[in-house]
Amino acid sequence: MVPTTPAISPHVAGGLTVLFTIIYIAPFYLSPTLRSNSIANRNTPSVIQARIRAVVWSCVTSVVITVCVLSFKGHFAPREVLHLLGVYPVSIIDTAKSFLLVAILFAGPLFERAVVEGEWRSWGAVTVKETVYDDLIGWRNLVVGPVSEELVFRSLAISLFILAQTSARRITFTSPLIFGVAHVHHLHETINSSRRPGASYLSTALTPSVILPGLIRSVFQFFYTSLFGFIAAFIYLRTSSLIACVLAHSFCNWMGLPRFWGRVGQEVGEEILDQSHSADGNVADALQAGTDDQQLSIIWTIAYYIILFSGAIAFWKLRWSLTHSDSALTEF
Repeated sequence: MVPTTPAISPHVAGGLTVLFTIIYIAPFYLSPTLRSNSIANRNTPSVIQARIRAVVWSCVTSVVITVCVLSFKGHFAPREVLHLLGVYPVSIIDTAKSFLLVAILFAGPLFERAVVEGEWRSWGAVTVKETVYDDLIGWRNLVVGPVSEELVFRSLAISLFILAQTSARRITFTSPLIFGVAHVHHLHETINSSRRPGASYLSTALTPSVILPGLIRSVFQFFYTSLFGFIAAFIYLRTSSLIACVLAHSFCNWMGLPRFWGRVGQEVGEEILDQSHSADGNVADALQAGTDDQQLSIIWTIAYYIILFSGAIAFWKLRWSLTHSDSALTEF
């Protein structure tokens, strides 16, 4: 399916991915209705709605560019283009296996939320409707963000790197870095939304109480989103399934960052990541926290960490078998 000689260079593929990132993010700062400030932040309904509309048009623009490159430079047939973009064929089995792999990685947090905190009692269609459909923030974080980001940073970016005949390992470990860098712009949003009336941007940026937490949060977001990007890129290359990556992204956004210290049922400390996702659906979320101050038995905490690390080990051992697919885009 892929030409014997690269139709484009890896630098061109990377350049186009950077261009798509700019197209995706730039409207948030060029349009007054999309900007965060001290009056309207990214969780303001009007800002969310405006950003969703902008993201849709950004994605359409990037898709058109990519399809043209794949069709005219790569000479791919429409069916092959759809395969590269991860939308055809659709395998329910591949999608389910990939989702299971990610769920295994989050076995510990699932145990804490479902069993320790008892959330399983409220899991159902009504809760999904209230969390996703009836709530703009939930709609952005769990639907618009995952769909748009996986489309741009997995489907479009990886298809171009494959056209450039970049190795699978290089795609897995380099393309997600652009995805990680794309989230660093939230530092600017943090500064902008922290500005007091009459204060300059520079003076706000030089305020330690603003810049230090913002820097820590941005650096952490870069590493966490890049790490997720490695996993999503691996799944995409192994299955050619955009929907599998979208579901994994949405699931990770819903779960948040796993607890790595502290006792279950208690807050683990100050937030490293903003509790509300970015306007483009950032995969990073707040540190996992308990829902009440009740002191639980240490047995629950021991069980959590055993399950957490067992899930990580199982994920590593099952990563090849649970992503095996006849639709794989390339060999590792």
